[in-house]
Amino acid sequence: MTKMSIKFSPIAEAKKAELGAQFSAHRLDLDALTGFSAPIMGFDHFRASGPTFAPHPHAGFSAVSYLFEDSTGGLRNRDSLGHDLVIEPGAMVWTQAAHGVVHDEHPAVNGEEVHGLQLFVNLSRSHKNLPPRVIHASADQVPTVVTGQGARVRILTGCFNEIEGPIAPVEPFTFLDVTLSASFTYSVPNGQNVLIYVLSGALTLSAFSEQRSLTAHQAIAARSLSQPEDVHLVPDQDAHVLILSGFDPQEPVAVYGPFIMNDQAGLQAAYSRYVEGKMGKLPPL
Repeated sequence: MTKMSIKFSPIAEAKKAELGAQFSAHRLDLDALTGFSAPIMGFDHFRASGPTFAPHPHAGFSAVSYLFEDSTGGLRNRDSLGHDLVIEPGAMVWTQAAHGVVHDEHPAVNGEEVHGLQLFVNLSRSHKNLPPRVIHASADQVPTVVTGQGARVRILTGCFNEIEGPIAPVEPFTFLDVTLSASFTYSVPNGQNVLIYVLSGALTLSAFSEQRSLTAHQAIAARSLSQPEDVHLVPDQDAHVLILSGFDPQEPVAVYGPFIMNDQAGLQAAYSRYVEGKMGKLPPL
């Protein structure tokens, strides 16, 4: 008898929240995924039409901004390293904040709605104090694979069907944007957690005898326990999903505002670097 070597979390909801008149987000309740979401520490499926956040610091993790292809407008991204660019629909900026960086983002054109995802991905202790790094992939740099079953897969990071995404963070992470019209199979790498989020539509997910049904703005996470395992996704008509997978650092986590470290001493050191200007400066526009 074959023993199941994959375990599922409960299903989590991304509940809508509004911040002013120009920003709303479906914020995923990662706690409901009972630890299976690591290294993901924040997940906002957002829409924005105007400036919302002032320049702010990050340290100890990566802040990832991805614009969906149906976004009307682009997202301007600035940081204290000197970058000033526009993330166009279908593109990504991976800000590996690590030792610390100051950045801000807002719609490139006021009033043009931006539809995207902001993801916070934790870094392990050994990489939290690396120099900050910003990686940009334009939409035309993102490879797209159409499977024999008709799934369309955009590969932002990691590997699918032996094709590598254009962004290579310091720690392995897979980010796939998948449009389904028929069944699709994803093999969860050994020892990794995978988070599957439904942007639109509905689907049934299964592995071995386990089966779950998900609709828009719901997510489930799974962990491969001892070997790579296949997860099968069957859409009800069409579905648009994100598949995100990475390794849980399995280390203590301490969070204070925009800093994710391993302990209070790490948080205090990050805060001191920020107030002393060691993360650089970024004047508001």
